Amino acid sequence: MKREHRGWKLVVLAAAMAFMPVAVSWGADAAGPTAQDYQNLQQKYRQVQRQLATVSKDVAAIKDTQATLKKQEAAIKKQQVALKKQQAKLKAAQAKVTATSQQATDEAVKHLYSQVVANSQNIAATQSAGSSNTISATVDNLFAPRTKEEYFSPFSKENPDHMRPDQHMQIAQYGNMKLYMGFWTVGRFQALQQYNLHSPTGMNPNFQTPYAMMDLYATVPHEFDMFADFYIASPEHPAQTYGDEGWMVFKQIPGVSHNSPINEMMDYINVKVGAFDIDFGDNNYHRSKDAWVQNNPLIGNPLVDPSTEEIGGEVYSVKGPLYWLVGVSNGSTTGHFDYGAGPAFHGKIWGYPTKDLRLSGSVYYGDMGESADTIDLFTATRSGEAYASLFGNSVDTQGQVVPQAGHNVFATQGDITYERWPFESYSYVGWTQDNDANRSGIGTPRESWLYGSSNLVYHINPSLYLAAQYSYAFAGSVNGVDTNGWVDRIQVGAGWWMTRTLLAKIEYVQEQFQSFGSNVGNVNSAQANLGPGFNGVVMEVSFGF
Repeated sequence: MKREHRGWKLVVLAAAMAFMPVAVSWGADAAGPTAQDYQNLQQKYRQVQRQLATVSKDVAAIKDTQATLKKQEAAIKKQQVALKKQQAKLKAAQAKVTATSQQATDEAVKHLYSQVVANSQNIAATQSAGSSNTISATVDNLFAPRTKEEYFSPFSKENPDHMRPDQHMQIAQYGNMKLYMGFWTVGRFQALQQYNLHSPTGMNPNFQTPYAMMDLYATVPHEFDMFADFYIASPEHPAQTYGDEGWMVFKQIPGVSHNSPINEMMDYINVKVGAFDIDFGDNNYHRSKDAWVQNNPLIGNPLVDPSTEEIGGEVYSVKGPLYWLVGVSNGSTTGHFDYGAGPAFHGKIWGYPTKDLRLSGSVYYGDMGESADTIDLFTATRSGEAYASLFGNSVDTQGQVVPQAGHNVFATQGDITYERWPFESYSYVGWTQDNDANRSGIGTPRESWLYGSSNLVYHINPSLYLAAQYSYAFAGSVNGVDTNGWVDRIQVGAGWWMTRTLLAKIEYVQEQFQSFGSNVGNVNSAQANLGPGFNGVVMEVSFGF
């Protein structure tokens, strides 16, 4: 309103100023206004009207500006009110987030603390791989009694990626990869006598050198496994630690989507690569290996023991009902690049006609050509055998029959395993032929053997059992000489699981060479035609986790 009064005052003042010259001229001219004066007055009047119109427009513009300012002022006030409300909400939300964050932090700290306390009290969380063991849990259970009805080598563990000891102690974890460690040791006392040797050698009862081995196993469950084992002391190297196996199993291809075609295929097959005990026959699931002896109910392995660690790869199925495996290797325990030496091949099929019965069949073929190396399927048992100082054999084949040591080797074997508590039994029959290892008469069998073994275990209760085994080897040709000679071995024993990881065994063993002619010569360092043999008692105590 004050601005409107000022506008009208300006109009009146302008009009007064416009008429002042007229009034002055009238006062000065007593005769009265002339026509010219009237014209001047009219011009002044029109000029004043134009000025009044301009002022009116200015006044209207001022009013519009005032209205706009009032609207803006009202809008600003509304924005200020809304902003204050938002600030209030933000402060409330910040206070809530702070309280929630603090609560979450407190809960996380409490949870972590409870986990540490739980672990220290030996309360192990269930792991995805089916094991519920941590370091404290393993230590706590080392001396727990054996209460379950367990077989020495249950069907669930007779698969290519489980051809290794179990490791229950988890020692580390990085992301979803878990690292386990295992340790095994064994000590033996033997009272054996050998006879019918070319140079008789007496043997006193005594203790063997103790053996030990350590394993490391890393796994991303259902995706990737890695294994390595180390012989801390073994029959071949009692005072030297060295590596044995080192391999990986791919159950999925890393870095590739699970839904990709290749990983969908990996749902049906696995791939194993590295240096490993090849999967020929099922004996690897039942035998003693250095200090890992708790898969074997007796002390000695069968008379013919097909077991070799070779470098290569295997592809095998993981879904039945009929399982298969194909593998390729270098035929040797070490790398070699001799010209003309070809790779070795092996294959296997297996299945379960009933829940109590497992059947398998295996084949092996390798040709070393003119290489100085030989096929190692039967000859290179790095883990050694359980008996010592027999027949002058090398330390890894004490008392064993080694069917071949040549360049061109074919072998096949069938296995049968039966498990129905309180009984379990494992048997196999195999045949192998070595075509002239020195290549002097290609096509002429240098050595051929039919061999086999059968054992039976009766569990008196989960801690005590009785066991017996008969193994044999019939020679068709040895050193290029046809023969009807044969060797057999009888083992009878018992075992006591003092705890779930501590096993004591006792065994009586008798072995005899029979019906070999004098033209055959030596068979594994023993003069076969003399009918050499040995017998006696062996005791063993083993511990492992």
